[in-house]
Amino acid sequence: MARRRFFVDGFHHHKAEVEGDEAHHLTRVLRVERGQLYEVSNNEEAWLAEVVEAHKARVVFALKERVEAKPVLPPLRLYVALFKFDHLEWIVEKGTEMGAASFHFVVSERSEKGLDRAAEKRIERWRKIALEASQQSRRDRLPVLHEAVRLREAAGAAEGVRLLLDEEGGAPLLPVMQAGGTPEGVNLMLGPEGGWTDPEREWLVAKGWRRVTLGATILRAETAAIAAVAVVQSVYLTSRVIEAQ
Repeated sequence: MARRRFFVDGFHHHKAEVEGDEAHHLTRVLRVERGQLYEVSNNEEAWLAEVVEAHKARVVFALKERVEAKPVLPPLRLYVALFKFDHLEWIVEKGTEMGAASFHFVVSERSEKGLDRAAEKRIERWRKIALEASQQSRRDRLPVLHEAVRLREAAGAAEGVRLLLDEEGGAPLLPVMQAGGTPEGVNLMLGPEGGWTDPEREWLVAKGWRRVTLGATILRAETAAIAAVAVVQSVYLTSRVIEAQ
């Protein structure tokens, strides 16, 4: 059985500490005791660590040995148009579990009015969701969550392969990824409920975003997002297996 993993601010004198809510979870929910082993990560490397102190507000670990890092895949950067927050949070949680490197929240023409201002108040909650999902999935690094900006600001700064998920059509995502080899990274733009407007679509294509599709079925925004992430990560993993043979 895989050991639980926790993220800490850093390692000091071959020790790590967990405080606040995480310490409360360890001591009151998991009921950790001295001598138990967990994994801790400082967002750069993970270590097997032994509990040496366990208090309500503070748990101290002694680092024992470094944990071998997982294979590093090219970064997948998700650009997510703002829509209903409960559904968007599901994308953050599942996208994190599936290895997304970063989330860039985008204000599109069909994003509901006021969501950009509301997103400012939610970003810390989304980062906590990403933290919990990272610990659950035993990631080596946390994803980066960026605050919401207008579509042109976000999309115009993207570098590398740029793919626009579009329910109105485009090339099938799977063969596009398979034909592209193993790029340095992929930017995947996910639209809001109702899809992209024609002016948005035209501007994105002019800026080098390639339209791709998951097929003829119209999917909910959150379903399309995770399906697309699964396709990209599957191609990445398959390419790495072939390269290793």
